[in-house]
Amino acid sequence: MTIPWLLLPGLLLEAIFYFLPAWPAFERRFAALDRWLQCGLIWLSGLLPILLLNAAQGIVPTDLSLVAVALGIVCLWYLLLPQRPMADLLLLALLAAFILLPWFEGLFPSPAGGPKLNSLNKLLWLRIGIAIFLFPRKWKVAGFGLWPKRRDWIVGIQQFLYFLAIMLPIGFYFKVLRFQLPKVELWMMPFLTVATFFGVLLFVAYGEEFFFRGVLQQTLIHGLGRWPGIIVSSMAFGAVHLPFRSFPNWRFALLAAVAGIFYGLAFERAKSMKAAMVAHAFVVTVWTVLFARSL
Repeated sequence: MTIPWLLLPGLLLEAIFYFLPAWPAFERRFAALDRWLQCGLIWLSGLLPILLLNAAQGIVPTDLSLVAVALGIVCLWYLLLPQRPMADLLLLALLAAFILLPWFEGLFPSPAGGPKLNSLNKLLWLRIGIAIFLFPRKWKVAGFGLWPKRRDWIVGIQQFLYFLAIMLPIGFYFKVLRFQLPKVELWMMPFLTVATFFGVLLFVAYGEEFFFRGVLQQTLIHGLGRWPGIIVSSMAFGAVHLPFRSFPNWRFALLAAVAGIFYGLAFERAKSMKAAMVAHAFVVTVWTVLFARSL
């Protein structure tokens, strides 16, 4: 599959905006700006890639005014509401709705014969949410960043192995898991596995672990206690996986919820979001490479 070169500026801009908050130099400088200016720039960063990607295909996005209002609500959230746990939980719910519900499906049209761009809607709201929590909200997530340190790898791999030790016997006993390799040449398997792992680490685990472990789990632990906070946040993590392939996919949601407990433990024990990212990326890689047709 080739990417039309006219799409590259918009895709590159989206990628830059997605990863910028994890760059320490940018984070320090952006955090020093006035909060109103931060919110205005975040709002603009949400619209620019949409405009570029649609203009490259000669399309006028029909939902542009709607997404501009939605971005405005998210960006003004902590300028209008108090910085309190209830406001945090409501914002998480709103972002989840923007990702899961089909309100903005037409924002990123896919070119004929080109890559599917609809997944950019999820990345858009993840990065906007990360920026709002980090800057106007001034939220602190332990170990926030992209590249895991040595302890992150150790703790993340430990929790991944604990998860496998529990789920593999149960999955095979109840015939939930079915072993099947992807339909690729055998020599390509190592490259596919490595590419899957780092793709999940950077484009899935980075955003999801920020919200579910870095924000939701921390908030719930503060209000409910350690184990209730981990379990409830993991249940919420499982719930957002209900639409996987067909709604409601209860078995996959349960699997995701159990995995979420181990991601939460990795976050707690390493005091780092990146440890949870490592566990998350290993679980999804094994699922994708070895059990892709299960559930």
